[in-house]
Amino acid sequence: MRRFFAALPIMVLAIAIAGCGNQQQAEQAEASAAKAQQAAEHAEQAANQAQVAADKATEAANRATRAVEDATREINRVSDHIDQMARDREAATHGRRLSHVKKAARKAAANKAAVASGSPAAAPSASAK
Repeated sequence: MRRFFAALPIMVLAIAIAGCGNQQQAEQAEASAAKAQQAAEHAEQAANQAQVAADKATEAANRATRAVEDATREINRVSDHIDQMARDREAATHGRRLSHVKKAARKAAANKAAVASGSPAAAPSASAK
């Protein structure tokens, strides 16, 4: 495509000279060809600059993607750690609750048995409450 833009002014000049009968038209065609050449060079420079900018944008996007991936890994690591801490805490609390429940159940069973047997010493008194 760049070769086409580079050859375009020369083709325009050749066509203009071949089709023109007088010198003034040939000079105008030559000036138009020079302008077309400058426009082609400018377009090529702009295309090169756009390519450089696109490369830089791609690099920045890749860095941002890596940063997001790193952050996601860290978030998952912290989340797993918090989940493990919660499981550890629940396991420790559950053991205490179970023993507390067993103790309360034993005490209730003992009180119930004492009331059922009619033993006034074993039954809770109004002053103990």
